[in-house]
Amino acid sequence: MYKYSLQKKSTKHQCPNCNKKRLVLYIDLETKEYVSPLVGRCDREINCGYHYPPRSYFNDNNQQYVPNIKICPSFAQKVEISIHDKADLTNTLMHYNENNFIQFLKSKFDNQEVEKMTFDYKIGTANVWNFGTIFWQVDSKYNARGGKVILYNTSGKRTKYINWIHSIKIKSQEIKNFNLSQCFFGEHLINNCDTTVAIVESEKTACIMSLLFNKYIWLAAGSLNGLNESKIEVLKNRKIILYPDLGINGPNGSPFTIWESKCHYFKKYGFDITISDLLELKGTHEDRVKGYDIADYFLQNINQGPKIILSNQQKLIDKLYLKNKNLKILIDLFDLTDQFGNSISLSTKQ
Repeated sequence: MYKYSLQKKSTKHQCPNCNKKRLVLYIDLETKEYVSPLVGRCDREINCGYHYPPRSYFNDNNQQYVPNIKICPSFAQKVEISIHDKADLTNTLMHYNENNFIQFLKSKFDNQEVEKMTFDYKIGTANVWNFGTIFWQVDSKYNARGGKVILYNTSGKRTKYINWIHSIKIKSQEIKNFNLSQCFFGEHLINNCDTTVAIVESEKTACIMSLLFNKYIWLAAGSLNGLNESKIEVLKNRKIILYPDLGINGPNGSPFTIWESKCHYFKKYGFDITISDLLELKGTHEDRVKGYDIADYFLQNINQGPKIILSNQQKLIDKLYLKNKNLKILIDLFDLTDQFGNSISLSTKQ
């Protein structure tokens, strides 16, 4: 197993690059000590992008770099993934009148649709933590892997306060430890359907896009670096579309180029995956600086057009329907599909 790892606790340190307290340090898994106050990764991936890994640190200081821990096979143990009790989740599905994020959504969308989305995604309220919004990560086996708590203001903007339910429980001495192993936010929604899966960075974006365009199942990676092999394995036989945020070029590239590289990588291993360049084509320089996401784009244009994403094929079908209204009868009668076997539907109002 690897000898060094980013610390899993929510402890953040001052970043030497941007001077914000957003640096996650690497620890030596054998000694449980930090490698160096400089060796870590800033979680401000776009605005800062600082990442100083152990390998570079040891090379810069002319020290031998040993990446792995030597373990005798007979004593090797698989680390057990921690999961929350069902009561941890169900006891938070309330206090929505105090939940700024839910109230923001209700100011923008139909209340019943928001309530259904809240129920489907299992969004909770942390009444012991200033009524923050809890984005439960429930996997495809319906295990609650973790609960990320984010505080929003009344305008639906995220504040700097982020925590995890297990961290709150550890601090209050309800539990002693918790081995967090994250999955996609919304992963449990992939069961019993073959709908195309769309992956975005933030949980907020997934929630809003599920309200705007429910033809996809919207999942959230949790961050720019949250799209990885362990999470995506569960989607091996699904059609996947990536929707990265806008952003300026950092040391590792822009959000689009970073996810584009991962897209090519996953394709090599048999994933049916593509990446959308919609924001890259439509976003302005100002949008890029602000780090706009797909939800920002549609909310910004919510009063200027339909709340749907039309493919070129869908536009052609709608155009044909306007010329010949009998097209709907043919589609319904013969259950027509496109060349890929997908059902054909009309987006034009009838």
